[in-house]
Amino acid sequence: MVTQAIPKLPMRLKSQTKSYYIGQLGFMELADYEDYLLLEKDSVEIHFFEFKTLDSSFW
Repeated sequence: MVTQAIPKLPMRLKSQTKSYYIGQLGFMELADYEDYLLLEKDSVEIHFFEFKTLDSSFW
Protein backbone atom coordinates (compact mmCIF):
# COMPACT_ATOMS: atom_id res chain seq x y z
CA MET A 1 0.00 0.00 0.00
CA VAL A 2 1.33 3.42 -0.94
CA THR A 3 1.48 5.78 2.04
CA GLN A 4 3.59 8.62 0.65
CA ALA A 5 4.41 10.21 -2.69
CA ILE A 6 7.07 12.85 -3.29
CA PRO A 7 6.57 14.81 -6.51
CA LYS A 8 9.58 15.90 -8.52
CA LEU A 9 8.81 19.12 -10.34
CA PRO A 10 10.83 21.10 -12.88
CA MET A 11 12.17 24.56 -12.02
CA ARG A 12 13.72 27.14 -14.31
CA LEU A 13 15.09 29.52 -11.66
CA LYS A 14 15.89 28.19 -8.21
CA SER A 15 15.82 31.66 -6.64
CA GLN A 16 12.24 32.26 -7.80
CA THR A 17 11.14 28.77 -6.81
CA LYS A 18 12.57 29.22 -3.31
CA SER A 19 11.09 32.70 -2.99
CA TYR A 20 7.59 31.51 -3.85
CA TYR A 21 7.49 28.19 -1.98
CA ILE A 22 9.35 29.39 1.12
CA GLY A 23 8.32 33.05 1.20
CA GLN A 24 4.73 32.77 0.02
CA LEU A 25 3.63 29.20 0.84
CA GLY A 26 5.63 28.61 4.03
CA PHE A 27 7.75 25.63 2.99
CA MET A 28 11.09 24.97 4.70
CA GLU A 29 14.29 24.07 2.91
CA LEU A 30 15.52 20.52 3.52
CA ALA A 31 18.45 20.61 1.10
CA ASP A 32 19.78 22.81 -1.69
CA TYR A 33 22.05 21.17 -4.23
CA GLU A 34 23.34 22.86 -7.35
CA ASP A 35 20.51 21.68 -9.61
CA TYR A 36 18.16 20.00 -7.10
CA LEU A 37 16.05 21.47 -4.30
CA LEU A 38 14.14 19.73 -1.49
CA LEU A 39 11.36 21.52 0.39
CA GLU A 40 8.94 20.46 3.14
CA LYS A 41 5.81 21.77 4.80
CA ASP A 42 3.90 19.77 7.40
CA SER A 43 3.97 16.23 5.97
CA VAL A 44 4.39 17.35 2.35
CA GLU A 45 7.79 17.07 0.67
CA ILE A 46 8.48 18.39 -2.83
CA HIS A 47 11.63 17.95 -4.89
CA PHE A 48 12.59 20.30 -7.72
CA PHE A 49 15.06 19.60 -10.51
CA GLU A 50 16.64 22.19 -12.77
CA PHE A 51 15.02 22.51 -16.21
CA LYS A 52 16.26 25.81 -17.64
CA THR A 53 14.64 25.33 -21.04
CA LEU A 54 11.17 24.69 -19.62
CA ASP A 55 8.56 26.44 -21.77
CA SER A 56 5.95 27.85 -19.41
CA SER A 57 4.22 29.99 -22.03
CA PHE A 58 1.05 27.88 -21.74
CA TRP A 59 0.73 28.61 -18.00
